[in-house]
Amino acid sequence: MLAGRPRRLLLGALSAWLLVLALAAQVGSAGAFAGTVLDEEGRPLASATIVIRSLDFNFEHQVQTDKNGRFYHGGLHPGRYLITLLREQQVLWSGPAALRALESVHTVDIDLKALRAAAEQARRLDPELERQLQADREQRAREEILENHYTLGARHLEQGRPEEALREFQAALKMEPNRHVLYALLGSAAAAAGRREEALGYYRRALELEPGEAAHHNNLGTLLVEEGKLDEALAQFQQAAQLEPERAATYYFNRGAALLNAGHPGEALSPLREAVRRNPTLAVAHYFLGLASLRTSPRRPAEAGGERVEPRAGTVEAFQRYLELVPDGEYAARTREILTELGVVPPAAPAPRSP
Repeated sequence: MLAGRPRRLLLGALSAWLLVLALAAQVGSAGAFAGTVLDEEGRPLASATIVIRSLDFNFEHQVQTDKNGRFYHGGLHPGRYLITLLREQQVLWSGPAALRALESVHTVDIDLKALRAAAEQARRLDPELERQLQADREQRAREEILENHYTLGARHLEQGRPEEALREFQAALKMEPNRHVLYALLGSAAAAAGRREEALGYYRRALELEPGEAAHHNNLGTLLVEEGKLDEALAQFQQAAQLEPERAATYYFNRGAALLNAGHPGEALSPLREAVRRNPTLAVAHYFLGLASLRTSPRRPAEAGGERVEPRAGTVEAFQRYLELVPDGEYAARTREILTELGVVPPAAPAPRSP
């Protein structure tokens, strides 16, 4: 049967892949944080750790200050961040920063001496400001607790403990009930725990909060496929492709794979062709395109009895392209079998790697 392996890909590997999309949605152009750190004596603070934690997505980066107290970290997307200064694992300073769209570098200079002097003067002159500073410290502590729930939940989910992940994400939900990424994570955890109806509710809530997020449409579509709700799933994949053209190849592939696995190879041809057109290096899309082409190819009676396939144009080329891209990929062995059955000599399998 040709349908067995493709089914596993859509319902298995893609679920993990799609979770990654939810955690790391692409927004705007990349920018950077940079600055200089001065210690309590006003001297450059070398070898200190700067932690850059996203408050919109579940990731963080760390960078060390150089001998002049300078730091730089690029490749970041616009959004809200929490910048924390550590020395020997001790927090010296922490504060929010916003990286705006089209902002190539956002400067964060940290002068511990000046900060301490300003804080002491403020406490002497304005008791209300001291109360505000305390409120800010409490808010930062709250944000750290929230991010810890995110981090632990994502770790549990990655390591196959969905129930534990659900508990962490639900604890975060009590602290911040309207963050769309959190609902997407809850949907992924609930689906992994077998709570499909609950997962659907979480994904739909994520879309209510952020209807323009392509990853949420994609994740919902994947779960709808597993639930047998093909028409609604196809609509979600199509919406995702329209919202995020730079990742449309993935969404068109998901649409085509869903149709192929549901027994509609003719309808699968168009989205699969669009997937390889938009991303010619998406190997699995070439394999699925080959399967869809093969299953819609005409059959003719064979001289020895039975029937033979007359592959339609592009069938052999799709399988050959898959092997060019991933000669030892998941479907490489089956691809070579299909080419041999079609009378085409496949390229030799790569030699086994040395242990």
